[in-house]
Amino acid sequence: MAMTEKEVRYDFGANWEDFVNTALNERRVANAVDSLRKYLQVQTLKGQTFLDIGCGSGLFSLAACLLGADLVVSFDYDPISVSTTISIRDRYGIPETRWNVSRNSVLDESFMSSLEPADIVYSWGVLHHTGSMWKAIDLAAGRVKPGGLFAIAIYNHVVRFPDRSTMWWKIKGFYTLSSTSVRRLMEFAYAARHFTTRVLSLRNPFKPFFDRDGEGRRGMDFWHDARDWLGGFPYEFATAGEVFQYVHEKHGYMLVKLRSAEGNACNEFVWAST
Repeated sequence: MAMTEKEVRYDFGANWEDFVNTALNERRVANAVDSLRKYLQVQTLKGQTFLDIGCGSGLFSLAACLLGADLVVSFDYDPISVSTTISIRDRYGIPETRWNVSRNSVLDESFMSSLEPADIVYSWGVLHHTGSMWKAIDLAAGRVKPGGLFAIAIYNHVVRFPDRSTMWWKIKGFYTLSSTSVRRLMEFAYAARHFTTRVLSLRNPFKPFFDRDGEGRRGMDFWHDARDWLGGFPYEFATAGEVFQYVHEKHGYMLVKLRSAEGNACNEFVWAST
C-alpha cells in the first residue's frame, strides 16, 4: 500500500517530553520569552488572551504567561504533548484559570468554533503537520479577535530543481516509519551534514551541539529540533507568496511582519486582523 499522510504520523509528543525532561532550563525559558517578544513585536502581553495551537512542549505557552497574558489557552492533538504542557504549568505554579490546557485538534470545526476569539492566535510550525494545512490555517485564522494578531510559521516550498520539499516529504515519512536504530543513524547523518556545513562556512561547528541556552533557536536545542525536523510528518509546505495571498485574500488580514526562510525552514508571518 502506498504511504499516505493520514496513515503516518510522527510521535511529536514523545520528543517534546524528552526535551522538557532533559534539556529545558531557565536560560532556555528566558530565550523563548525573548524570542516570542521579538516575534510579536511587543514588550508585554498584559491584558491579552493568547491561543496556542499545537502547544508541543508547552514552552511558548509558558512564555506567553511569563509575558503577562491574562489567559493562555493551549491545545495539542498529541496526548503526550498535552501532559508535558500540563507538567510545565504545574512546575511554574500557574493556575488552570489562567492557563487552560486540553487535547484537541485544530481540524475539529466544532471545537474551534467553541473557542472564544483571542487577541493573539499563535501556531509556530504546526499547521503544516495536520495533514490538511489550508483548512487548519482557515480554522486558526477564524479565532482571531478584530484587531488581534495571527502568528504562524509554515515550512517553505523551495521551488527549484531538484524539488527538495518533495525529497524531504519522502525522508520524513521514511524516518517516521523506521525503527529506533535506523532513526539514530539518520540523526547522526543529519548532524554530520550540519557539522560539515558549518565548517565550510567558517562557523564554529561545535556550537549547536553544546548550546545550553537555546539562543537563536527560540530556546530549543539541536537534537530535539533535529528529530522534530526529520520526523515531522504529515508534512506540507508553501511559498511565502502562496501563504500571503491565501490569508490576505480569504481572510482580509494585513501582513505586519514576514521573516523569510532559508531553504526549507519556516516562513514566519504575523498578521493583523481587521
